[in-house]
Amino acid sequence: MAKRKSKPVKVAVLALGRSGWNIHVAGLRNDKRYKIVSVLDLDHNRRKQAEEELGCDSYTDLKTLLNESPAELITVASPSVLHASQSIQAMKAGRHVVVEKPMAASLGEADRMIQTAQKEGVRMFVHQNYRFKGGYTFILEVLKSGKIGKLTHIAYVNHSYSRRNDWQCLRKFSGGQLNNKVTHPLDQLLALVNSPIRDVLCDLKHVSDAGNVEDHVKMLLRTESGVTIDVEDSSSAATTRHAPQWTLLGTCGAMTIQDGQAHLKYYDPKKTPKLKVNPKPIADGRQYGNQDVLKWKEEELSAEGAVAGTFYDAVFKTLKKRKKFPIDPRQVWEMMRVLQECRKQNPGFPGK
Repeated sequence: MAKRKSKPVKVAVLALGRSGWNIHVAGLRNDKRYKIVSVLDLDHNRRKQAEEELGCDSYTDLKTLLNESPAELITVASPSVLHASQSIQAMKAGRHVVVEKPMAASLGEADRMIQTAQKEGVRMFVHQNYRFKGGYTFILEVLKSGKIGKLTHIAYVNHSYSRRNDWQCLRKFSGGQLNNKVTHPLDQLLALVNSPIRDVLCDLKHVSDAGNVEDHVKMLLRTESGVTIDVEDSSSAATTRHAPQWTLLGTCGAMTIQDGQAHLKYYDPKKTPKLKVNPKPIADGRQYGNQDVLKWKEEELSAEGAVAGTFYDAVFKTLKKRKKFPIDPRQVWEMMRVLQECRKQNPGFPGK
């Protein structure tokens, strides 16, 4: 007997800007598992383009859209400050929600979003899509292989220099480097270490952008398991020789990644004699050190792992096939907690 084909998931996309149009609409418009039936935007030309190209209805008011649209899934791609309110409104109307990162402008808003999804019996998918990219799955594969041993420290560095003057530079829209950029690598980092954060030290600076939010972030984290995390993400760093984008230190090796290439250096502890302590308080020949020689292995690899699918592949499997979604909103909540602590340590920036 042939399997019954699922009907497409009917989608409404809120806001047709860079994320809404170039990421969400672009990813859904030719996917037969989904059908964009409605859009919302304040700009007439954007709505007209969507109507002509997608054959959908368009709206300027969310309440009206929720009353009239048959959409089962609402994709919230509006400015960050609207993520929580629009997601909650959609979920209270019985719709599932995809919400762009950051999921909310504050930890309190994130709490209310999670509670609303539970109360209404709907699903909320936070668009932390970098978890589905090959660069992330590659790091995960290396850690699972045990080549560099048990992870002790992980660092992420991203430098660029620009002078932005769009809405992402304004506090009233929840703009800034933390919300706009750091949410992707920080989500990956927290998933890789898989341990709650115990300590946070963060410095935020406003250097080159217009507006009144941070464009430079330095963050040091310590997990309950003891692994440390170092994040430096800056659009005000005019460096010409970058540090590796990723650095992972383990108990028997390390890995760095730059420009899509990974370098691994490690040894096999099972083939290495156990090192014993010399308890004598007087060093032999007034020299420190020993004759320990490690048989290092080095590898150069493309830092691209297996990709099991896309974010919307996983959304479809969850909605139609009742598969477990790989990103739990509670995991993203932990990131929101870290971001809140960063803001508390830097008075004058949004979210204090």
